Amino acid sequence: MRQPEFIPIGDVLVDSSILGLPFACDVERCRGACCTVPGSLGAPLLEEEVPVVESLVALLLPRLPAEAQRILQESGAVMQQERQFYTRCVGEGACVFVVWERGIARCAIEQAYEEGLSSFRKPLSCHLFPLRLRQRRGQRYLVAEPFEECAPAYDHGRRCGTTVVGSVGEALERAFGSRWCGQLQRVLIGMTAP
Repeated sequence: MRQPEFIPIGDVLVDSSILGLPFACDVERCRGACCTVPGSLGAPLLEEEVPVVESLVALLLPRLPAEAQRILQESGAVMQQERQFYTRCVGEGACVFVVWERGIARCAIEQAYEEGLSSFRKPLSCHLFPLRLRQRRGQRYLVAEPFEECAPAYDHGRRCGTTVVGSVGEALERAFGSRWCGQLQRVLIGMTAP
């Protein structure tokens, strides 16, 4: 297994392998797999996102499937494991905020944002996906978290010439700010310059 090579950008170490990684979401093919990754943990949440997500439950409850409603009413929206917060899941699969449209998993949180009902778009971890922001001993790292369910997105990115950095540019600006994104762009230009 390859050891990552990290490039410092501001106060974040960026795994160099993500800089040219082809990626463009193709939800018609993957069917919203990022929201339904098997396992008992949902989307990772920042601590400051926990009260925001919990405050959205009343708004979102009527649009969610019955089993998700039951889980939210009995257990709440958020769980904690080893000092990390996550959204709950329905069983070992879909995030509790998944709504199904023609067999595609969609995010009820993001739908409420798009409808102007909430100013919170979605958890940062979802917005950055498939990139993950990790922290170890006070140092932040930006890495890719590959899932075989995302194979259509890697293929689509290759076909249309889009990289993961381009796909999640808005999320990167949300996470790190425009100045940091400018530094990232300079690194990318330096990597492609003759």
